[in-house]
Amino acid sequence: MNVLFTKNFTVTAAQLHALKGSRYALWASHSDPGHGMLAAADHTFLEPRGLLGDDYAAWLLDACARHGIQLVIPGKERERLAGWEEQFAAAGVTLITPASEATQRHLDRKDEFLRDWDTDILPVPRWTTFDSLETFDEAVASLRQPDVRLCVKPARGIYASGFRVLLDTPDLNSFLRGDLYQMSHASARELFASGELPTMLLMHTLEGAERSVDCVAWQGELLRAVVRRKGGEGQQIEDRPDLLEAARQISARYGLSGIFNFQTKDGPDADGRNRTPNMLEINARASGGLRYSMAAGVNFPLLLLDAATGVLDRAAIPPVLTGLRVTEDKVARVMQGEEATA
Repeated sequence: MNVLFTKNFTVTAAQLHALKGSRYALWASHSDPGHGMLAAADHTFLEPRGLLGDDYAAWLLDACARHGIQLVIPGKERERLAGWEEQFAAAGVTLITPASEATQRHLDRKDEFLRDWDTDILPVPRWTTFDSLETFDEAVASLRQPDVRLCVKPARGIYASGFRVLLDTPDLNSFLRGDLYQMSHASARELFASGELPTMLLMHTLEGAERSVDCVAWQGELLRAVVRRKGGEGQQIEDRPDLLEAARQISARYGLSGIFNFQTKDGPDADGRNRTPNMLEINARASGGLRYSMAAGVNFPLLLLDAATGVLDRAAIPPVLTGLRVTEDKVARVMQGEEATA
């Protein structure tokens, strides 16, 4: 069965490697002939640059017909492609998108998501939005609290882009250490006065452990989830029934199908100790750290494909290996030019 992974982040290469030796013939497409995910696939072709929306979807449908693709896991334009599932199905192609276009866009807009989030599942830090220097100052005044740091981030963004913890005064030691995710309140005001802002979040900075939970679900049913705690050398794979239950409820609440991720950070409990996980965001895509979770014995892409094709034996899914400390070594691979354009 021919499975196509379309233009996506580098972590897609790890998914392709995890599928080697399976019953699936692995295809990958990308607009960059030197991208690492192409080197990990058995068969590749290039995507045209600049196509978006329905134009991209129409091109992809035609490419699947030309190459005999039967299953597609899209990266680029996955939100818009959710509206094309029937057209792909009519052509004999199963298109695996995480959820409806509206649901995906809802999760992507962090301010909308937080307003709608059910805090009975997990609490959230105190937060508000701003889109100008004036509303930034108002937001700071409303959230400022003794011994609580504030942080900012865009309402839409990936991989901590635009995230900064605000310091009351500039910190030379922080600068010399190379702390990239901090800035002074004065610098933030200067920056936010310099031009038109997108919608931004201002939040209480929680000081406890940060966790990333990688999940795979099919039609709202959680198949497996791996909880990994960040910090120090590598990451710790934890046994956290509370976060697994949260993963089950998230899968059902949004009807998710695919590999997704949510982020938590511990905040104060009733005793004032930072032990209560708070929801930060849900990403309807594979995380950049999925490789760590796959080291815990979970083949995320294989579970997804087997569920989509109706051959998954749920009773035979291996358990998650917890208590592991996982790290990774970068590996260089040689990629031939002909393979990139085949």
